[in-house]
Amino acid sequence: MIEGAITRPAPELLDGFRAVPTATISDVLDSMKISGSVNGFRCLMPSVRIAGCAFTVKSIAGERDTYTAADFPIGQVIAKMDKGDVFVVDLGGREVSHAGGLACTAMKARGVAGMVIDGGCRDIDHISSIGFPAYARYYCATGARSRVRIEATNVPIEVAGVRVCAGDIVVADVTSVAFVPSAIAQAVLAECQRREQLEGQFMTNLSHGGTFEESHKKLGIL
Repeated sequence: MIEGAITRPAPELLDGFRAVPTATISDVLDSMKISGSVNGFRCLMPSVRIAGCAFTVKSIAGERDTYTAADFPIGQVIAKMDKGDVFVVDLGGREVSHAGGLACTAMKARGVAGMVIDGGCRDIDHISSIGFPAYARYYCATGARSRVRIEATNVPIEVAGVRVCAGDIVVADVTSVAFVPSAIAQAVLAECQRREQLEGQFMTNLSHGGTFEESHKKLGIL
């Protein structure tokens, strides 16, 4: 298993993004001509928004008995994660579980913020009962044992066509999952906060009797 390097963002940066909806982040990334939003993943805790550091995992999946237990050292991977990390897995969109209740319990104990899997997760009742935020392409019972090989951690991966690097910022809510490249995270956050402030003013105008068009003309395009 290849192990890459990770540089984690400042906690205050994550705090800032935790207050920003993924829809706003998507608009800002669009304005910068950057693809960073992943839509259509299942969201286990719709009332929660997470923001954390991408701890990336590149895995591949085959049929049963393709790999051995040694090819799937999930415990070793979890042991390298820090508080505030997000477990981000590129499984190529395969309908195989990469994490279940035991793995999620171990991650939660380490303070991991949540997980995003371009593949499957299982033990949904268990994961829900411990309150661990999970976003996955599939909920499925099919296990990783003998089917999944972890090839690398903290290397560039793809999640539903979006490039994600270790240390990038992950924001996820009931709407979508957004990935913000670490090199531009501060600029993205500043623009998100500006747009959120404008949207608040927009809502105030509407509550005071203004129309949508009047509010739009007054404040401009959000």
